[in-house]
Amino acid sequence: MVMTGSILVCLVLLALIALAKPLKILFRLLFSGVTGGVLLFIGHSLGMAVGVNGVTLSASAILGLPGVLGMLFLSFLL
Repeated sequence: MVMTGSILVCLVLLALIALAKPLKILFRLLFSGVTGGVLLFIGHSLGMAVGVNGVTLSASAILGLPGVLGMLFLSFLL
C-alpha cells in the first residue's frame, strides 16, 4: 500500500514537471487574455470603438499589454 502510494506520487510529480512549461504558457495566455479583455471593456465603456470579441481577446492574449494599448490607440485614431 505504501509502495503503491509512493509510486503514484512520483508519477504525478513527473507529469507536473513534464507539463510545467506548457502550463506556464497556457496560464500566461489566459492571464493576458483576461487582463486585455477587462482593459478593452473599460475602453469600450469609455467610448472607444474597440469591441470585446474573440479576435480582440486573442490578439490581447498573444500580444499582451502593448497589443491592447495599440488597439485602443488605433481606435482613437480611426
